[in-house]
Amino acid sequence: MASDPDLWQLLRDVAARGAIAWPALVTDLEPLVAQFAKRQPIGRLRDQEDTPREIVARVLVRLHAREFAAIRKLCALDPAPELRAWIRVLVRRSAIDYMRENPEFERTSNRWVSLATLSSAAAASLPDTLAEKRKELMTFVAAATERAAAEFRAHGEHAFSRLALEWKIARIHVRRLVTRGAQYVAVLTAVLEGNSYPEVAERLALTRREVELTVRYIEELLEARKFGAEPGGDVAGDG
Repeated sequence: MASDPDLWQLLRDVAARGAIAWPALVTDLEPLVAQFAKRQPIGRLRDQEDTPREIVARVLVRLHAREFAAIRKLCALDPAPELRAWIRVLVRRSAIDYMRENPEFERTSNRWVSLATLSSAAAASLPDTLAEKRKELMTFVAAATERAAAEFRAHGEHAFSRLALEWKIARIHVRRLVTRGAQYVAVLTAVLEGNSYPEVAERLALTRREVELTVRYIEELLEARKFGAEPGGDVAGDG
């Protein structure tokens, strides 16, 4: 399997020379992409023989699109991101696209959908479904952040227990909303726009680790609050 320096050189060749350098990149990149594709958590589809090939094909289509725009953008980043992390994000998004397009994938409007799914470029069953879900998610998190900040201004650290009891979640989720709420909203906005974690980190002047932790904390909050599990749920509460 090609080393990272070799892959970087091949990517830069494509950025500089275009289609003439593309076959060499495909030859060396495909085994690594296939390796990542086999590990994607996409349910029963993961066990199908054709799944890794389908994911690899989608990754290559993304890289080839618009005269190698993604590759040119990658090679222009300064500092350069960690290459394998960048490729993993690309494979993950392609795997989600494949999963959503597959007839075996059951869409349920009132179940939790991960941030990875919501940042996918795949079309939903209705043209506006994905956009509406993203908007719903942003409203949900923004409302929680505003409510937590208001409670903290009014009650200090007692707000942690008050909201934890009202929302039936652990105090740590409320504490994080108070201390990291603005970062939650900023990171979530950037992720749902389709940016990779390195791109979000650069845009918000954070480390990649901070971005990863923020996404994890948001998903833990959403799971705890059962976001999307009940129609008409309101994270802001009544009191």
